[in-house]
Amino acid sequence: MSWIGKGMNIGIDLDEVIADFMSALLNFYYKKTGKLHSKEEFKEYKWWPVWGVSREEAIKITDEFHEAHNVKDIKTIENSIKGINLLLEKGDNLIVITARPIRYKQKVEEWIYFYLGKKLEIIHSGDFHKGQAVSKSEICNNLGIKAILEDSGETALDCAKNGIRVILFDKPWNKKFKHENIIRVKDWDEAIKKIEILRE
Repeated sequence: MSWIGKGMNIGIDLDEVIADFMSALLNFYYKKTGKLHSKEEFKEYKWWPVWGVSREEAIKITDEFHEAHNVKDIKTIENSIKGINLLLEKGDNLIVITARPIRYKQKVEEWIYFYLGKKLEIIHSGDFHKGQAVSKSEICNNLGIKAILEDSGETALDCAKNGIRVILFDKPWNKKFKHENIIRVKDWDEAIKKIEILRE
């Protein structure tokens, strides 16, 4: 696969790839309910089966967290900022593609600027809980994005089937997803190495 120009167009998911969203949400849930959960319990990226509540209640609690949190509540995934800076230094065009509801766009922008010290282009693919307005694979193909860093197995598979190379961060909720265009990695250091191979 050949790339045109100096840099690559790379899509990057936000939550669980750059931002440690779930840890912050689970901490919020613990303070609210007294019930402590770990990421390892989530065999799919849905809160309600683990929390033992309805889907609607889980969405309500998640929205409460979105409204209440500040930038310091959600930490970064280890080495994500370092990795992003390395890609930017290579001249890559990075686009954050998130399924967070667009009504939280300002909070997303503030969070990225707080930790990265610079702005990145952000595209909201829709509301994660209420269904995407447009799929990430459509966004990638429309913008000429040939690779995406992702943690969602469903999104990874859809992108892979549509000719997009996926760097999939290994998580408890994406174990079963495989495709020739999916490259599974354990962390950002490994992700950077795989991206370098894609440049060749």
